[in-house]
Amino acid sequence: MTVRTELSGHAATIWLDRPAKLNALDLEMSAGIQRALDEFADAERPLVIRSAVPGTFVSGADLTELARRTRREALQRVNHRLFTAIEEYPWPSIALVGGHALGGGCELALACDFRLSSESATWGLPEVRLGIIPSAGGLVRLPRIVGASAAKRLILTGKRIGAAEALAIGLVDEVSDDLDAALERLLGELGKASMTAARYAKEAMSAPGDHRRTADAALQALCFESDEARRRLSGAVRR
Repeated sequence: MTVRTELSGHAATIWLDRPAKLNALDLEMSAGIQRALDEFADAERPLVIRSAVPGTFVSGADLTELARRTRREALQRVNHRLFTAIEEYPWPSIALVGGHALGGGCELALACDFRLSSESATWGLPEVRLGIIPSAGGLVRLPRIVGASAAKRLILTGKRIGAAEALAIGLVDEVSDDLDAALERLLGELGKASMTAARYAKEAMSAPGDHRRTADAALQALCFESDEARRRLSGAVRR
């Protein structure tokens, strides 16, 4: 089994565990991640995606499988659909990157709301050096996160960068030599929020073309109808 799940009081965690291939993403692992997302659909907890293999997050797509891929298979967009499902996970999502996040691994992390990186991690989209392109959402998500210029430099050259540069361009949110401590800090901050409100805020931010922000108003109205919001607001007034 290359994917394991863990549900705690603070988070729903997906563990990636394919040590023989440095967590190279193949169809079996992609299917396992999708099953885990389905399992956590009603978890109402932040999602954490992390590696059980020291020194790597996801080293990229499985090149053996990739070399056999046909045009028909490429058009099925398996990882594109998977990463969209991660992006649309209802509650906040965190990629905990303790090593290589390359190709599909970088695209997976880009689909998460937060990216925490070890000091030794390596980031990049090296697909053009293999004669292919990032096709699982990275061409859209990377420019949105780091800006067009920095994204073009990484995508069009296939260059790999270290954690310090990834932090400088805004690709990662924090670099730490103690990822578990960094994760606990972030989960602690997220734990102060109403998960319902966080979910609605995330949905509203992703509403395309909503210039009048109708989504904001509608979701805020739902918040005001919740017992949790009334309890939190009343508590704030009493303070």
